[in-house]
Amino acid sequence: REINPAKMDSVGTRRCRPWGLRTWRVAAPHRATRMSVAKSEAAALTEQVSPVIQSQVDSSVLNFAIGQPGPELLASAYDMIKKASAEAFEDNKNFPWIMQYGAECGPAHYREALAGFYTRNSLCQTSPSEVILTTGVSGGIQMMCSTLASPGDVAIVDQPSYFLARDIFASLGLETLKAPMTSSGSIDFAALSAEVDALESVGKRVRLLYVVPVHGNPTAVCKTREEKEAIVEWCERRKVYALCDEVYELLNFGKRSVDSPPMRDLSRGQHVVSLGSFSKICGPGLRLGWALASPEVVERFKQNGVLSSGGGLNPLGGAIMAKAMEPREGAEPLMDDLLLRNVCPTLSRKSRALCASIDRHLAPRGVTYARPEGGYFVFLRLPEGVDATELLETARSEFQVGYTPGERCLGPKNTARLSFAFYSEEEMELGVTRLAAALDNYLAG
Repeated sequence: REINPAKMDSVGTRRCRPWGLRTWRVAAPHRATRMSVAKSEAAALTEQVSPVIQSQVDSSVLNFAIGQPGPELLASAYDMIKKASAEAFEDNKNFPWIMQYGAECGPAHYREALAGFYTRNSLCQTSPSEVILTTGVSGGIQMMCSTLASPGDVAIVDQPSYFLARDIFASLGLETLKAPMTSSGSIDFAALSAEVDALESVGKRVRLLYVVPVHGNPTAVCKTREEKEAIVEWCERRKVYALCDEVYELLNFGKRSVDSPPMRDLSRGQHVVSLGSFSKICGPGLRLGWALASPEVVERFKQNGVLSSGGGLNPLGGAIMAKAMEPREGAEPLMDDLLLRNVCPTLSRKSRALCASIDRHLAPRGVTYARPEGGYFVFLRLPEGVDATELLETARSEFQVGYTPGERCLGPKNTARLSFAFYSEEEMELGVTRLAAALDNYLAG
């Protein structure tokens, strides 16, 4: 519960079967991918329908709420992982041990390869001893909460923020406190200190501060060096752990317009934990990510009962990804090549396409936004008086377009989060025209 103390492009080709299914073929002309990815000829929308995936997407609604990699990104990752898997199983050093219970913080070669990969692509010097293998950011949050906090403790949540993080906190028995914010969108630490003091005076223990400090979800904004330093200083002074969801740290579309270094570049102290994942830069099906933490936190993590019983998380996936991140003679590592030559350029192109559609169809209607420099999202501010949750009902039912209302992310009522990662440029143009028509209908009253 919440506390309120105040009270296909260059990487592949598309083929349409006679009955309207789109299958994807990437790199290997002799086979079609095993993904079930369809295209409705009538609606001309990408679909993903399969019993093996979480989110079923049909053509009834063009849904900008889908914050997932699109089919062409998954197809490229599929081939890269297939190659890395073959190499991992052919490596005699792995036989037969990658099938055994894993080391608590991940295989040594994964931690070493991840440290190199992160150092190369973030320019934040990282050592293998800081690395913990996780099952992604969601799993990292869950494991860090169970390691660093107890049921009944309080987790502070930045605003706006990733909405599903609060569900993880709630499932672990943690209470959440929405951080007070300044008019400029920074955390108001003076007000926050007063609220924390009030909670501590009645016996509550505040343990975590959750932030998405880079290419924010939903805002797409990077916190500045000064904002990040303020987070570090406050957390270290109050002995609160900064749980930094840096899942988009490596998804850059060029040089950032603000000085915004990685959080662990500002402090290697025990109260700063950085979480990253391959879900957004490769594929969510890997269930693989990392935490970067101090020796004190690493040791506490290793004592977690889940690891004592079951060993390290996903050692097989870690061994495969270690191969993908290893330096290669005469070529970039497979994962670096995927990130820099495919994922970032593809998302950058899609981001520009969505922004161009917004500029054409929504900006003339009074919609504003911060142009993303990385990540997955655009955060719209609709005209004053528009309730994005109310608008969504009509947008979905009458105009066949969806999005995530900003209020769900602890944002203002007149905001909306749109993802550019899933659909094609042409589909996003269609979606924005639908959204513009829905907004016109709403404003006409």
